[in-house]
Amino acid sequence: MRQQFFVLSLFATLLAAPAWAQAPVVPAVVELAVPADVVTYRIVGALLVGTTRSGKLVTYDIANRAAPMRKSETDVGSPVAELRLADGVVLAVGKDNTIRAFLFGDDGAPIALRWGGSTAQGTGPAATPRKGTLGKVLEAKRGNLLVELDEAASVVPGDVLLVRSRGKELKLNPFTGLEEETATNAPTAVVEVIRVEGTRVVAELNRGDVAVAGDTVELNEHRREVSRAFPSRGDYQHWFRATLRPMANIGTIDIASLTDLAWGYYGKWYHFQVRLAPLGLSVPHAVDVVNAHAIFSWSSDFAEFGLGGGYFRESWGGASSYSCDTSLGMTYDAVPNVNGYGTQQVTCSKAGPSFVQYLRLGAVDGVNLRFTNTTVISGGFRFGFFEGNLDIPITRTLNLYGLGGGSTSTAIGEFGVRTYLHGVGGHQTIVLTTGVGYSGLLTSSTYETTIQNVYDTGSSSVIGGNNKLGGPHFAVGVEYRL
Repeated sequence: MRQQFFVLSLFATLLAAPAWAQAPVVPAVVELAVPADVVTYRIVGALLVGTTRSGKLVTYDIANRAAPMRKSETDVGSPVAELRLADGVVLAVGKDNTIRAFLFGDDGAPIALRWGGSTAQGTGPAATPRKGTLGKVLEAKRGNLLVELDEAASVVPGDVLLVRSRGKELKLNPFTGLEEETATNAPTAVVEVIRVEGTRVVAELNRGDVAVAGDTVELNEHRREVSRAFPSRGDYQHWFRATLRPMANIGTIDIASLTDLAWGYYGKWYHFQVRLAPLGLSVPHAVDVVNAHAIFSWSSDFAEFGLGGGYFRESWGGASSYSCDTSLGMTYDAVPNVNGYGTQQVTCSKAGPSFVQYLRLGAVDGVNLRFTNTTVISGGFRFGFFEGNLDIPITRTLNLYGLGGGSTSTAIGEFGVRTYLHGVGGHQTIVLTTGVGYSGLLTSSTYETTIQNVYDTGSSSVIGGNNKLGGPHFAVGVEYRL
């Protein structure tokens, strides 16, 4: 009887035991349903962060693991190949080997991290870190660069951008042994952001920097100190230049111009140029000076020396044969007066093949001194024409310049400015030259002559005449580079 009571008491005690003393109930495990378009993913708290087949970065709320809900989709600038997770930070490794770092807010929107700890919060596309391509160059004009950022990119004024060329070049593929055309990806400029409007960015090009539409940009950690006085020569090869100098003659109705025309080509270490400098014209008279030559030079960024040859001729009128110094290789033609006595006009001339020397000290688009000396080969080596130029950069788009020179029958002095209308020295640069000066020219015709008849000898002589043009001039010229 007592044994039956003990068994009944034990059974009643077990039925009255508290819930915590009972065996735990194990809930069923719900398997995560990964969205079909996700290639690779990482779990960050209540979010699934993944990449799609197109390389975009996506986030899903996985509070309901059986039915994840998409929160965001972001194009981070280049297709994402791999995701890594470190201390809650997702590292997106691009197919171009760039790495972008992200944190994620409660709304699933990515917060881009920059190296150095700063963040850029946005409700739309995220900003990129300091590594990787940010966007492309839309336009380079008058020393400014217009950049279109990728959807995921963000910069602020003061950031420094590195421009990389997307030009093509042939490179050897070591796997195939064949030369293949690939993008050069060479750095061509380091610029500072000065203005940001949405996805458009304006940056300043330095003198000598090169950028063209289609080039890529990326953030650069360091500014580059660029010497405005001694920048490197740009990437152009061909250049063309034309300069007119109309002169208002003082005291007569004649006009004149010392005109310069030139074309040049830069190779890797050489420079070839063809020049007509100057071409002296007097109206209504004739072509009084021709200095045509070609020069081949050894050239670097900061110096150039060349030799060349061509043809030189100058002619001018005089009151008598004494106006021409025949000992210097000059010749003259005398035109008799209407009575057949004496001379009414004498034309002096100096002409023949020429030997030219050229020297540049300094940078093409910086501080430089340039000298050109022409020697006429006519019965020996005779002085032909000399010209000297000085350029001094004042701003990224403005140079001061001065020049002077002359020959037996010409003289010129001038100063002014060279304005970079498009570009700052590289490909497609346009430079406008404007200046004022004073020039003189002895024309090939003598006019307003006075004849004096000497009756006791039956002859006559010229005692006066005018063959000089001289006065202030205005210079305007254009240089274009390709």
